[in-house]
Amino acid sequence: MEDLKNAVMAVCIISAGVCMIENMVSGTRLKSQMKFLLNLTVVTVLVASFTKGGIAFEMPDFSEYSQQNYGTSQEVYNNEICRQTSENISSVIFEQLTASGINCTEIQTEVNISDDNSIFISKVIISSDDFGSAVEIVRNIIGNSAEVVNGSG
Repeated sequence: MEDLKNAVMAVCIISAGVCMIENMVSGTRLKSQMKFLLNLTVVTVLVASFTKGGIAFEMPDFSEYSQQNYGTSQEVYNNEICRQTSENISSVIFEQLTASGINCTEIQTEVNISDDNSIFISKVIISSDDFGSAVEIVRNIIGNSAEVVNGSG
């Protein structure tokens, strides 16, 4: 690996020298001869690097970067979608109850998301002073399919 590093460094230095010399002789008759000599020098350095004992290329160990189990990532993603959806629905219900004049301290919504990305609200837990009125408003918002539970005790 050290030989490869030295070869690359030598080619870079010679290439920089080639550019400088080509710029100095660009307007002269010696331009084509100098370009030939400089390209020959670059080739000589490359050939010498490979024939000097050969450059051994080492392949990195790819076992560290093996394919990970992405099923876990999908599960984390699905759980986060459910959590965020639950928070959004709870926020909307809270706003509707507050707008109706019902004092509500906490709303928790349990949602399920099916494989076809349909959202099912399975349970709504409400902590409110007027639970009966809150249930009626929640039923008007989400329908009768979800269970509405009193979270006040």
